[in-house]
Amino acid sequence: MKILVVSSSQRNESKSFDVAKYIQNNILDTMQGIDSSILDLSQYPFLLDHYGISREHAPQEGSSASLESNKDDVLSQLYACDAVVFIAPEWGGMIPPALVNLLLLTANGSANGLPLGHKPAFAVGVSASGGGSNPISLLKGYAAKNSHLTWLPLHAIVQNVDDFLASPWEPQSESRFSQVQSRLFVGLKSLTIYAKQLSSVREELVELSKVHPFGQ
Repeated sequence: MKILVVSSSQRNESKSFDVAKYIQNNILDTMQGIDSSILDLSQYPFLLDHYGISREHAPQEGSSASLESNKDDVLSQLYACDAVVFIAPEWGGMIPPALVNLLLLTANGSANGLPLGHKPAFAVGVSASGGGSNPISLLKGYAAKNSHLTWLPLHAIVQNVDDFLASPWEPQSESRFSQVQSRLFVGLKSLTIYAKQLSSVREELVELSKVHPFGQ
């Protein structure tokens, strides 16, 4: 089973990427039969130009080819996975533009299909301080409309991310960060169960979704 972890920050060496590696090392790599990979959106800067490439003034030389290369690479990873984890940092109460464009890219017309259609998704909010809840609300409020992904009822919020990443892995403890670790573990274990059960019906459900691909 392939689990794709999306680090949604468009900044290089971001805390979101550190959280993605933290989850991969402490949880996903310990699960039997799980093949996990990280999609780091900071490595795909041309995705931000997905809806601007045809603007009136001429794009920079090579940007069109770079955009297509970015899109093809990202879509191949989305199609290949069985489930997805979104690591979403809170930027002024919002989610990064790169994540918005990624979700727009997963629509039927843009992706020539539904790469995330009826695949389970687990949301993780990230904050440098005491926030992190807004990305969860935003993602669960609209991200499934055109992607047709399936949100788990569970989610996790990593607050004070620097301190969290420095804390020992002790999900059975009663400390504040241990409770977040436990939520991450339970959420990701649930994600694998959802992915296994949905795999047998996904193809049929995706064909139905294509009848009304924009969720009305």
